[in-house]
Amino acid sequence: MLLTERIKMLAEPMHMTFASIERDIGIGRGTIRKWDQNCPAADKLLKVANLLNTTMDFLMVGQTSEPSSITITSDDAEWLSLIHSLPPKAKYEFRGELKGYIKRLNEESVAADAPLRTGTDNPK
Repeated sequence: MLLTERIKMLAEPMHMTFASIERDIGIGRGTIRKWDQNCPAADKLLKVANLLNTTMDFLMVGQTSEPSSITITSDDAEWLSLIHSLPPKAKYEFRGELKGYIKRLNEESVAADAPLRTGTDNPK
């Protein structure tokens, strides 16, 4: 299997195309299709591997050093598709907002689990 075939195989369940991958990682349109004839730069291949949640080893030779325990569900793929459809600046802003939201939820959860204290409590 060729490099581009492995990329396509991983990208399809995430509803991603070569064009969307190229746009997301900041490389020129049509670049990925050329990788079967010309070896890609390691930094570009690493960005693709990270975006597709795989390793450079798998992309280059179809092997992984350790089995992956990550399974992408259709719900995960839908979230990824929505995120990848955002412009790059919006992705960055959304990531920050989501991290803040999760942090607030965690803080609220910790506060809800804390024992209630009254004025009659005498901690010692």
